[in-house]
Amino acid sequence: MGEGYRPFDHTGDIGLEVWADTPERLYALAAEAVAAQVAEALPGPAEVHRTLELEGDDPAELLVHWLNTSLLEAERQHAVWTRAHVRALEARRLSAALEGQRLDPRRQVMLREVKAVSHHELELDLVRRPCTCRLVLDL
Repeated sequence: MGEGYRPFDHTGDIGLEVWADTPERLYALAAEAVAAQVAEALPGPAEVHRTLELEGDDPAELLVHWLNTSLLEAERQHAVWTRAHVRALEARRLSAALEGQRLDPRRQVMLREVKAVSHHELELDLVRRPCTCRLVLDL
């Protein structure tokens, strides 16, 4: 089945369904999918890099923490993430990297402000293949 994501309508917000062959790629693709809801970036080299080491109480809480941290770091670094790499993933720990472009309205189309990824209606399945998650973005 490979990997992918698709948005879905959610009352006043937007949802995302994400699927990938491995848990590591699912977490990475989820970060890329969230970033794609914020801006459409033109192809180009990565100019901004950020490495993160995060912990969470369980895999679902870790996913939300990872995605919210990626949003916060995009704001802090004035960046639009175009690629995420999860280097190591355990039940309560994640080591990952984000890369992207400097925020520049001439090179990106800003779509919407995403305030946070919610725990509301979060679904995460890391056992079956493809791995899947369903999450809601607070706009």
